[in-house]
Amino acid sequence: MSNFSLNKSEIKSKYDVIVLGAGIAGLICGTFLAKQGKKVLIIEQHSIPGGYCTSFKRKGFIFDAAVHHIGGCGKWSVVGRCLKELDININFLRLDPMDSIHFPSFSVEIPADIDDYVDLLKERFPSESKKISLFFKEFIRLYRATFSTDEHEMLIKYQDLTYKEMLENFFTDEQLKMTLSAQWGYIGSPPHEVSAIGMCQMLVNYLKDGAYFPVGGTQNFADAITQKFIDYGGHIMLSSSVETISTDSNIIKGVTTNKGGEIMADTFVSNIDPKQTFLRLLDKNTVDSSFLHRIENMKESVSFFLLYLGLDNRVDLKKLKRGFYHTSNNLSASDSDWFYISVPTEVDSSLAPDNKQIISVVVSSRDSYDDIDNWDTYKDKMKKYTLNYLENFVPDIQNHIVVTDAATPKTLYRYTHNSKGAAYGGAVTVDQTWSNRLPHTTPFKNLFLAGHWTNPGPGICAVVSSGWRVANMILNN
Repeated sequence: MSNFSLNKSEIKSKYDVIVLGAGIAGLICGTFLAKQGKKVLIIEQHSIPGGYCTSFKRKGFIFDAAVHHIGGCGKWSVVGRCLKELDININFLRLDPMDSIHFPSFSVEIPADIDDYVDLLKERFPSESKKISLFFKEFIRLYRATFSTDEHEMLIKYQDLTYKEMLENFFTDEQLKMTLSAQWGYIGSPPHEVSAIGMCQMLVNYLKDGAYFPVGGTQNFADAITQKFIDYGGHIMLSSSVETISTDSNIIKGVTTNKGGEIMADTFVSNIDPKQTFLRLLDKNTVDSSFLHRIENMKESVSFFLLYLGLDNRVDLKKLKRGFYHTSNNLSASDSDWFYISVPTEVDSSLAPDNKQIISVVVSSRDSYDDIDNWDTYKDKMKKYTLNYLENFVPDIQNHIVVTDAATPKTLYRYTHNSKGAAYGGAVTVDQTWSNRLPHTTPFKNLFLAGHWTNPGPGICAVVSSGWRVANMILNN
């Protein structure tokens, strides 16, 4: 891994733009600006860039911290187009099948092509065949509408509906509704809470444009953007946290970091949790009170438990298909848990030494962040629970473990400062999606927001889109 970070002595006292946070939206925004000749500084508290899109090494195994694949990397889709514009080359492997979903009563493999998926659903649910065609037609129209800048009729139609309500307008078959809802873990709220628009953005992006894995792990995705940012003349400070933001009425003037000294800029982009930005770094008295109220009342998305296993080369993982494993047939039941299980070494064997294997598991967490008194106890409990579940597919798994590591919501908080370890920024509920989500603009004339707390929402494809949009807003200002 390259050392991207500058020494303190190389940092200028003033920039055109300062970006807080080297998550993907911050990196994309900064790279577009630097490409246009702006002098840009990105400040990141972690020692590596990428936010949740990072990897770490243990005994020769490369584990992806929180992102397991990326949607929309085809040459016509958002990520693909963005990388082309910035002249960034990354090797991706297209995942086929795109995913698999498992319930106690049935399983479905989701093909990498949306038309094949529609055909498969019609075959499985012949009585709903006509409705399936209508639903996907509507779903794709709604997806396209999310790219329009005006109040599109489709957005008005679905603005106030949950995904469950949308499905119920089309279908009666419970199993079909479960199938179409099973991937809600990618966006963080169950079907009876998640916004129809939010679910549509995430799902269609995967179904239409496929899911991709960056060769060598997700850190390579973040590193490639960071390297290009530097090639365009951008400056980045890693392991550096912003302590305060100074203002003059509704203008941001500068930031002070833990390395000392104030750095000034004409424009600022916050790619970090807005609660950090407005409640901690800024003097609350300088922030418009109704905006402050909105930030204080914003509901965070769920957080997760993550288990990382490095296994020897004798283990048989044939029964373990990448995808969502639900423990209940009722997705809105209070005891409905899910596991997202992947075997990244099946896709890219370079992630582990000597033909060894990796299993990575994301586990839904029912415990509320504030209720967990002892994080070590919670970690042990979740580790046991996850390993017990994996034994259903790999009975002798315990005998093959070479490396084990785990992350809790507290870990997610530590590396990103996302309040309550939120995995997806603000929850993607009806009252926090589309026009109800935080806008890119703020009460401060020269402060913009990018990333998963703002529009379009969570997921790599969405945050790429948000970083790109904010860069354009700044360049067209």
